[in-house]
Amino acid sequence: MNWLLLANALYFLFGATMYVGTMWVLKLFLYPTWHGLSRDNVDTYFGIPTRAATRFFTAVVPLMFISGGILVWSEWGTLRLVPAIICLVGIVVLTWVGQGLIIPINVRIRGGDFADDTELRSLLKRWMLLNDIRFYVSTLTWAAIVWLLVDRGKLWETFA
Repeated sequence: MNWLLLANALYFLFGATMYVGTMWVLKLFLYPTWHGLSRDNVDTYFGIPTRAATRFFTAVVPLMFISGGILVWSEWGTLRLVPAIICLVGIVVLTWVGQGLIIPINVRIRGGDFADDTELRSLLKRWMLLNDIRFYVSTLTWAAIVWLLVDRGKLWETFA
């Protein structure tokens, strides 16, 4: 049974790492390049990457909900319940912001549903602001699963 709980936590770690990595790449490396986006190049530099990310996370995230629930259940009655709850709440918030608020903007931008490049930049600004929320929440979620695994494995004791 312990190996199943470990596999579950490692799956959540995988998903959280992919999520936080994507958000950090967006914020640090891609945002600065998008000042030059226009109707002519938006699909290449925005559409293709966002479609690929959506496909990937559509496969990974639903299992993270189940995994997060198992984390909460398996840590019930321990102090590790706190990071387990942070993990579960984190993936819920990330999904709500992504599906509820960001995907509609993705659809507009990829569909060319904007009047001109000025409106495109306005949509991108809103999109980046919403992804900044995901940047911070995904970082907290990743830190929570790492905290849980470090504590579960008593890794702090190796430094004592």
